[in-house]
Amino acid sequence: MARYAMVIDLNACIGCNACMAACAIDNQTPFWSGKWRTTVEDISRGNSPESAMRQFFPRLCNHCDNPPCVTVCPTGATYKTLEGIVVVKDEVCMGCQACTLACPYDARYAVNYKDNTQKKTVFGEETLKKTRPSVDKCDFCRDRVLEGRMPACVETCVGNSRMFGDLENPNDEISKIVASGQAKPLLPHLGTRPNVFYIPVNKQRIHHLPDSDARRPEQRAAIELSEQITELT
Repeated sequence: MARYAMVIDLNACIGCNACMAACAIDNQTPFWSGKWRTTVEDISRGNSPESAMRQFFPRLCNHCDNPPCVTVCPTGATYKTLEGIVVVKDEVCMGCQACTLACPYDARYAVNYKDNTQKKTVFGEETLKKTRPSVDKCDFCRDRVLEGRMPACVETCVGNSRMFGDLENPNDEISKIVASGQAKPLLPHLGTRPNVFYIPVNKQRIHHLPDSDARRPEQRAAIELSEQITELT
């Protein structure tokens, strides 16, 4: 059985947001409300004009092997498929958002009646994929994957920074990258065992601002990865 995962090379992401646009269209996310299945954050900073740098940090559901969102879901709406993808069954979800609070990667959002009404106008009522209020998130474009296609964000990535594949296949490129230790998961100390891995920036150093402690944990983790790899090179 496949175990799907994604590797994101932070050296190659150019912050074009093509992945966000492709995901929003393919998965009909209510982007007009600031709700996305995947986002790309600019977390780079500089202490002076000479040291100013930028780094783009793509974020999405990490499809953990030990997902806390599944544990806290009271209805079983959130579950993990046999191929390792964490999904939400919207007809079972009651919108309590316990999973949203449990997710350490801030990867979930609520879709309400207003969002679904607007979706009819934006995407067309005849082609709507989700019509009920529920919690939504990235599902690795499971419908595409089961058809042998790549997730929309991977297929559209301009810089080829996103790679998708099967960790159970030793000949798969991402399986080799993860096995080499080149790509790292976010917040591994939490024991969630994520299946999204990042190749840290290997030439730049991200400068911390005085308020860096106020950053979200996943942002600090990305910065720390970049600094660790810099120290090794």
